[in-house]
Amino acid sequence: MARRKHNPKQSQTDIKDSWGEQKTTDSFAGKTVRRQSGAVSQTASEGLSSANAEKLLTSVQNDEKAARSSFARWFEDLPEYRVAFAKEEETLSSLNFSLQKKLGEGGMGVVYSGVQKSIGREIAIKFLKKEFLTEKDAAQRFILEGQITGRLDHPNILPIFDLGRSQNGDLFIAMQKISGKRWDQVFSQKRPKENLEIFLRACDAIAYAHSRGVIHRDLKPENVMLGEFGEIIITDWGLALSLKQEEGSCVEQTQAGTPAYMAPEVACCDLASVDERTDIYLLGATLFEVWTGKAPHTGKDVYACLEAAARNIIQPVDKADEIVEIARKAMATNPADRYSSVIELQKAVQEYLLHSESLGLTRSARVEFEKPGNSYSDLSRALALFEEALKLWSENLEARKGVLQTRLRFAAAALARRDLNLGESLLLPDCPEHQEVLARIRQAQAERKNRIRRLQVVSFVFMGFAIAVFFIILNIKSRLETERDLAMTSFKALNLEKTSLLAGHDAVMNELTALKAEKDQLLRPFFQPLQPR
Repeated sequence: MARRKHNPKQSQTDIKDSWGEQKTTDSFAGKTVRRQSGAVSQTASEGLSSANAEKLLTSVQNDEKAARSSFARWFEDLPEYRVAFAKEEETLSSLNFSLQKKLGEGGMGVVYSGVQKSIGREIAIKFLKKEFLTEKDAAQRFILEGQITGRLDHPNILPIFDLGRSQNGDLFIAMQKISGKRWDQVFSQKRPKENLEIFLRACDAIAYAHSRGVIHRDLKPENVMLGEFGEIIITDWGLALSLKQEEGSCVEQTQAGTPAYMAPEVACCDLASVDERTDIYLLGATLFEVWTGKAPHTGKDVYACLEAAARNIIQPVDKADEIVEIARKAMATNPADRYSSVIELQKAVQEYLLHSESLGLTRSARVEFEKPGNSYSDLSRALALFEEALKLWSENLEARKGVLQTRLRFAAAALARRDLNLGESLLLPDCPEHQEVLARIRQAQAERKNRIRRLQVVSFVFMGFAIAVFFIILNIKSRLETERDLAMTSFKALNLEKTSLLAGHDAVMNELTALKAEKDQLLRPFFQPLQPR
């Protein structure tokens, strides 16, 4: 099927003709609007030849005829359940679903909390409003929502438990009950990184849906539910479209969406251009709002907002950074200029997260770098943080600059402390800013080598002198020991001679004593007569 080229000059009258009469409040631009199927708009057929336009019109009419003829069978094939409020349980036997309080209400549906009686599970039950039961398109859309969403089994997609009709003929979808808040109510209170992580998980869900041939067509922060326990659920698949038409299924021709986020091809009712890249546009619009606080399209009334969407006029914002550029690329006017897949969009955001982590490390490194005192520990931490930031994002110019500055400052501190080898290892020979300090370090290293060489010479001389003195002292000691030995020998000889003389003296004295005794013996007879009487 030929694609229609976007016409930026399309008038607001064309937009009104394409979408029909709508409310004219500005707040309505943030609500989902629908264009009924059944006619090919002037806008959608501008880029087609007469033959192709007629062929497209015939195809649409045939599809609608087949849809109307098969709808009765669809409705009757749905299982019938007994559903009532708690106060009415007594009047109904074998109650399948017990209704409780109303949780919310939309344009076409009402959601109640309830209990699945067979297993006692708390659930949410969405009913199509009674006034739409007689509208085949609305009822068919409701059934398709349940059937399409029910085939999507993903942690970030609202689980559908059952689809059926009550004993009164009311259509309902039984789904998981989620307690929490919508993303549009809380994204302004969250940190930017938290919002990006939520966005990535929403992308997981849409990428899975695309892999199953399903597009959401009404993505916006309002349709992302944040559960109390960390759940992130994509809700409101009422406009979901299956691109894989199965045998016997209806061909969905309704063109609808939320003007504040709407892609140009949807605003121009260009059905042939609606595909996965339409959801990529909506993801970009969602990212744009949670990041800047502004929805992409605005206007004084819904038609002005639709006109802005058709011409892809995006609100100007003061915040211009990498995320805004990513969102703008996802919201390119020409679908071919958008990201080719949700995965590619995810990768762009993930790379930014790495960049933001790198920038965070850079800021921490700068704090360490600015500390006074040139402490080795501060400079080491700063260098490690700068290098880690550069490893996460090689294009981080601030981190690259920080590495060079920290190495230079670290080397200068090492030079001041005479840690020359450390300083030299920190500097890069091919960096011009490092050359001066590197030259000073190498000059200091040369001077140190000369001093070491001189000290070595002095040490060798001193060692030689010390050895000479040692040998002189050793010689003197040897001579003194020899003289000591001679003196000891002479002393011993003198002692022997003394001993000998003393022995001779004693012998002489003994002999004199003996002679004296002999003398007295000989003289005693002569002196006895002389004794008195």
